[in-house]
Amino acid sequence: MTDELTVAVEGIALRGRCGVTVEERAVGQTLVVDVRLTPRSTRAATSDDLDDAVDYGRIVDLVREVVEGGESHLLERLATAIADRIWAAFLLTDLEVAVAKPSPPVAVPVDAARVEVARRA
Repeated sequence: MTDELTVAVEGIALRGRCGVTVEERAVGQTLVVDVRLTPRSTRAATSDDLDDAVDYGRIVDLVREVVEGGESHLLERLATAIADRIWAAFLLTDLEVAVAKPSPPVAVPVDAARVEVARRA
């Protein structure tokens, strides 16, 4: 039997600068990030040891570094940059990163604009 373990960290709400216009990047806005991943090892499920796990606190730290550490014109670029950092930090088989911009500046009211990036080993 082969187990697969999924780790998800949802609703990471941070202040970032992502937008096509200079004004949108200058002011910044809340961006909400969801991360879902499958680690190569499921050892943590039996060892109950953080050293064997994907530390979700570290995931949050990596997301925060990317979102707060620069600016992007597009959600696509921001989501890819987050995926790059997480993929490099952990041994994974699957990774999904979604970035949402609540109430984006468009012609009619919408809840959010959202981009998802998926990566597989």
